[in-house]
Amino acid sequence: MKKVFVGMSGGVDSSVAAFLLKEQGFEVVGLTLKLINDASRCCDDDDIERAKKICHKLNIKHYVLNLKREFKNKIINYFISEYLHGRTPNPCALCNEEIKFVALIKKMKEFDFDYVATGHYANIKKIKNGYFLTKGKDPKKTQEYFLARLKKEDLKYIIFPLADLTKEKVKDIALKNKLDLARNESQEVCFLKDNEAPYEFIKKNIKDFSFKTELVDIKGNKIKELEYPYYKYTVGQRKGLGVGGGEPFYVIKINAEEKKVIIGTREQAFSKSFIAKNLNFFINIKSKKFKADVKIRYLHKQAPAMIEIEDDVARITFNKPQFAITPGQLAVFYKKDAVIGSGFIEL
Repeated sequence: MKKVFVGMSGGVDSSVAAFLLKEQGFEVVGLTLKLINDASRCCDDDDIERAKKICHKLNIKHYVLNLKREFKNKIINYFISEYLHGRTPNPCALCNEEIKFVALIKKMKEFDFDYVATGHYANIKKIKNGYFLTKGKDPKKTQEYFLARLKKEDLKYIIFPLADLTKEKVKDIALKNKLDLARNESQEVCFLKDNEAPYEFIKKNIKDFSFKTELVDIKGNKIKELEYPYYKYTVGQRKGLGVGGGEPFYVIKINAEEKKVIIGTREQAFSKSFIAKNLNFFINIKSKKFKADVKIRYLHKQAPAMIEIEDDVARITFNKPQFAITPGQLAVFYKKDAVIGSGFIEL
């Protein structure tokens, strides 16, 4: 009997993932990561209790792994630092890379298990030369974007039981098998409390948060002094700038060093190329120049581009300009539904 550790969040997706694997004949053990103390959108004590109850109902063992220190050092500190440097971070993608799957695979090897699994909506397909990460069946829920930082050598150990299911089907399975504990799903950054904005989280976690910030146009002309510091704003933002009348303005750049938010017209918020660093590929790149589709954020519709690689840096040039290419976000490269690789956006 193959043995699998399932990352149990206390939510419906991971609960159904564990249920399906047990139905398929795996020896399933639930593992929940304790990442924070305060109540939040997930990963807190209430979620641990829910996961424990689900595992009890499924008659499988359940363990809790305390990773609060690692989560603070690698994810929360990164999240704050990125905003303070004028960037918009992607903590979910980094957490999958640095925390969740690292912990699961480490325990898998330590206890001589065969696989790890989570309730992500994505797919891993075996091919002649290895494994590919691809989109899940449900186009509204597919999460391969947030998994694009996984290591290619780890894909052979990972199972996504929800790969071929829609969210509605998963909910139906949960209800029929009384696995639904009515937890609200986390749609945003998990460690923020309900209705808490990144700015509010940062403000309560740093000593000096009241930086005077200027709103300027693309020529450097000062428009006014902003009520909030620069890290409250992000590229592509339109609302909350306090600039009325005439053509709408958008944030097109944040200069953290000079504490300035630069705005321009919607047309000026489009750009055609950018640099991506800290690259991660699932295939061996034979050519230093190739075509692929690229997503520059989770809800962005992937667009055709040319990618040129030099060392650990990629220059991505879209066929058509794209709106609000944002430093700090993850750029994911695709061939149709398959993920080729990824890198973090620089401009």
